[in-house]
Amino acid sequence: MNWALRPLLDLVVACSTTGGVVTSTSLVATTTTVAPTTSVPATTTSTQAIDVAGEFAAALAATSPNYRFESVVTVGDQTITTIAGVVDGESVAATITAGTSDVSYVRTPEGEWVTGPDDEWSVLEGEAPAGAPLAGLADVSDLALESSDAGLLAVLATLGPAAGPVAGTRVTITLTDGQVTQIRYQAQSGSDLADVTTTITEVGSAGTVEVPV
Repeated sequence: MNWALRPLLDLVVACSTTGGVVTSTSLVATTTTVAPTTSVPATTTSTQAIDVAGEFAAALAATSPNYRFESVVTVGDQTITTIAGVVDGESVAATITAGTSDVSYVRTPEGEWVTGPDDEWSVLEGEAPAGAPLAGLADVSDLALESSDAGLLAVLATLGPAAGPVAGTRVTITLTDGQVTQIRYQAQSGSDLADVTTTITEVGSAGTVEVPV
């Protein structure tokens, strides 16, 4: 059975991953996978002269690879999926909520694990993804300023090859006081258009990720 979580994680945390299957469990039926599109919500653009590429590069370098995140996928007024957890370098621990069901997920350089209906951990087959999630922002192109206000900048960009399956997606990246704090874009979910927003908090102090036991 193909597992829908990896493509969804690609989209919400901008990381490059590979395909895989679950060895001894299956995801809840309400888990939704969305496909990237180049559309992003429009906002008023500031005319202030700003070195967008320079500001973005500095913010990405200043953002610690340790942080908490919450990614929300909505269609209209309905929340389809929520993913919340910790990123610590190349490792991720998250809880995925789809409908009324929760699934726990852990990824480290040693492998990937997911919980099933009985809350027991199962190993995902295949090689674990490599690289920190924000590494997918390293080679963005077509940078442009969407808006600016004091210490807050909203930057439009197109994800490059480092983003793996989501390369080519047009995203809006929010920089707050010189750090990356939000990534958002729109994506096709079946016949509907979904809004995907990832918020980054507790940068540098989110804690560690451990292999499930």
